[in-house]
Amino acid sequence: MPFNIKTTLQNTTFSDLGFGAKITKAGERLINKDGSFNIIRKGKKSWTPYQFLLSLSSAKFAAISLAFFVAINSVFASLFVFIGIEQLNGIPKGNFINDFLYAFFFSVQTFTTVGYGGINPIGISANFIASLCATVGLVAFALITGLFFARFSRPRSHINFSAKALLTPYSESTKSFQFRVVNTRSHKIIDLEATVIFTWLETVNGKMQRNYRNLNLEREKVFLFPLNWTVVHPITEESPIYQKTLKDIAAMHGEFLVMLKGFDESYNQLVHTNTSYIAKDMETEKKFHPMYTSFEDKPTVLQLDCIDKLLPIAPTDTSIDDIVVE
Repeated sequence: MPFNIKTTLQNTTFSDLGFGAKITKAGERLINKDGSFNIIRKGKKSWTPYQFLLSLSSAKFAAISLAFFVAINSVFASLFVFIGIEQLNGIPKGNFINDFLYAFFFSVQTFTTVGYGGINPIGISANFIASLCATVGLVAFALITGLFFARFSRPRSHINFSAKALLTPYSESTKSFQFRVVNTRSHKIIDLEATVIFTWLETVNGKMQRNYRNLNLEREKVFLFPLNWTVVHPITEESPIYQKTLKDIAAMHGEFLVMLKGFDESYNQLVHTNTSYIAKDMETEKKFHPMYTSFEDKPTVLQLDCIDKLLPIAPTDTSIDDIVVE
């Protein structure tokens, strides 16, 4: 019989999900809202410049690139001043700052292979430094160009999660745990699959331990993802949060670990994203505001900014909006 990881997830109470059962600090979430692990690494770590630069934000990457450009050209400018600024023909005599600035601009021109021709090196020392500067410039621009391409071509899901999850009526006698997701870009994501795991702290034999339980979902996969999708866990008797209130979930130090994966046609690759919800990220007696409108004579309009918009729900209102992607 073939191994079915989905069936295993549904029928197993986890003792380990990669985090282990010994992380029992009260109030500590395992996964941050942005999907990153709430883990601080100390000690000797592997550092790979390529992966480090790929993982930086655009602002930090641009700042580091600019800092490197200024620093390396300052080094070459210092070398030109050290061997004597008179070995650069075309620089007027001046003070140290004037000499350094002219040497810096000459280094930039050589580094970028612009070469205006106003300044040129004289002698073996100056030509050697200029040659080295040009070589480093060619290699540096090749590396930066490769990094820019890798950053732009790296698959990203662009799936947004609702800021709040809901503990809200599902039927006349059943509640549900819900959150909402939407694709913020127009490209296609197909076979989008959701997995939600609830983790909580529990005292067993006088010792605190962490437990994990996969939550059964009303719908685990959507083949097409043109609109938003409200992921729903009906809270039945088998659910670990059956008859639990938000206060109970907070007392359990409960956390809902959410993982999504799907196939992105624009990247032609699998993409994935994740987040988590704890009690303070949840609301009760609310429902999600519909995100899309559809008229007979007009195209359907999906309002991406409405993903976090909530509506009050009366105790007798058991309607659920946007549960199934249509």
